[in-house]
Amino acid sequence: MTRVREYAARPSGSVVNKQKAADLQQDYLDAIKLTADHMIAGSPERAAEVFSKFADELKQQSEPEFAELRVIALFNLCRTQERLQQTHESERTRQEAIATLDHIGGPGNSLNIEDCLADVLVAFGEYRRAIPACEHAIKLSHGSSIKVANRLWRAGRTYLRAGFKQHAEDPLRKALDLFRANDGDRYLPVVLNDLGNALRASNPAEAESSFRQAAAIWETGGAHGQATTAWINLGILCGEQGRLDESLEWYEKARRVRQADATTPRARLGSMANNIANLHRRMKNFELAAREVQDAIALLEGDPLLAEAYGTRGLILRDQGLDEPSLEWFRRSRAEHARQPSPNVSQLSEALANEAAALVRLGRSEEAGALEQQRAKYHGDLPPLLKHEVTPLAKPVKHAGDAPGEVLIELDGLHLPESVYRDCDVATLENRLEAVLEVDEQGELDGHETGPENTTLFLYGADAEALFRALEPVLRDYPLCQGARVTIRQGDQERQVVLS
Repeated sequence: MTRVREYAARPSGSVVNKQKAADLQQDYLDAIKLTADHMIAGSPERAAEVFSKFADELKQQSEPEFAELRVIALFNLCRTQERLQQTHESERTRQEAIATLDHIGGPGNSLNIEDCLADVLVAFGEYRRAIPACEHAIKLSHGSSIKVANRLWRAGRTYLRAGFKQHAEDPLRKALDLFRANDGDRYLPVVLNDLGNALRASNPAEAESSFRQAAAIWETGGAHGQATTAWINLGILCGEQGRLDESLEWYEKARRVRQADATTPRARLGSMANNIANLHRRMKNFELAAREVQDAIALLEGDPLLAEAYGTRGLILRDQGLDEPSLEWFRRSRAEHARQPSPNVSQLSEALANEAAALVRLGRSEEAGALEQQRAKYHGDLPPLLKHEVTPLAKPVKHAGDAPGEVLIELDGLHLPESVYRDCDVATLENRLEAVLEVDEQGELDGHETGPENTTLFLYGADAEALFRALEPVLRDYPLCQGARVTIRQGDQERQVVLS
């Protein structure tokens, strides 16, 4: 926070060298995160003041990293204004954030900022705009760690949410490989489930295998609530293949678990009812389908999935030969899709196709043609299809008999100024250390342990001294490391450094 205050006091337009600018950018990012973590819930009025101040200060700089930080600050201000029920102000702030993002000439080169920007855009449902940040974070990454796997997974899931299934396949496959290689077992069922959704149209056999693997992992672990996600996807896939009775079995199995859990969100129950309504429609059980979709619409009020339920209602009427009333529901579906921050392209395209087909059947071909043109635009405006190369960490050369090196960092948990404990945290320190490790490739961070008087971080590499040299600038710069005792150990050789 100190450099942020110094930076804010500088005369406008003064020159900052590259390293100092990078340090200031990280300090701003830390300050924004701390404000979001500790003030939005407890003191939203004060948080709004801080975010507004940061947004004004960051506007003075031309570097893309500062512009991206301003976008992050504005979205956090928007969230704070929503909490304060300042609806008009939050919408204006959101539009200002989007305008700022859209006018950035190119991405910055700070991995931590790209990660945060991608996360905040995804959180606000700006999936299409989040894709470049997700991809650039992958590009800035080195090695094959769990963090790289998470970035690939985030990109794949964001493509899915934006409606680009074909684009999601490659990053999800790479993420799955890395999680398996790095003992990331707890991530496997979720990534398998996402991969199944990416493959459902292009490779239904592999999609079904992925869903079944995900379901088996969750069921073996007793996580039946999570397994319902895979069961529902199996129901959807079976329905698409005409295996309607099998599809209904999967849906009912999932429904029993979800209805028995009082904490199940209304939207999940509504999505389930919508899926079952669609299945009954295909089975020509129109009365049952109508009851299910009516429940779905009531449960999904205010949720983006409401657009899907409106579309299902239209399909039920269409299949009964009622084109005029079906058109009204298709229009509602399209409007609901279109008002989302980043509409799912494939779902919106389907809504447009259904509406256009209804218009053709009603003899209104000119109106249908206009919708088909709009649909063609969505299909023609696709992001590039990328291959994601994962570069393994370069392993330092080791001689026979060499023991792996260790660097242990013991942080003082009692005697630093209260402001340090308020403004700094271990998670931020670990992020800074991992950013260095991803570039210098000297080793890895293996977590931390917190005791009554100190917190110890554990780092390992082939050369302990080289590892410490890579980390030392961060350790000496971050206030939480004042007075920290660093143990540098290689085999039976050991030395200690106390950071001033």
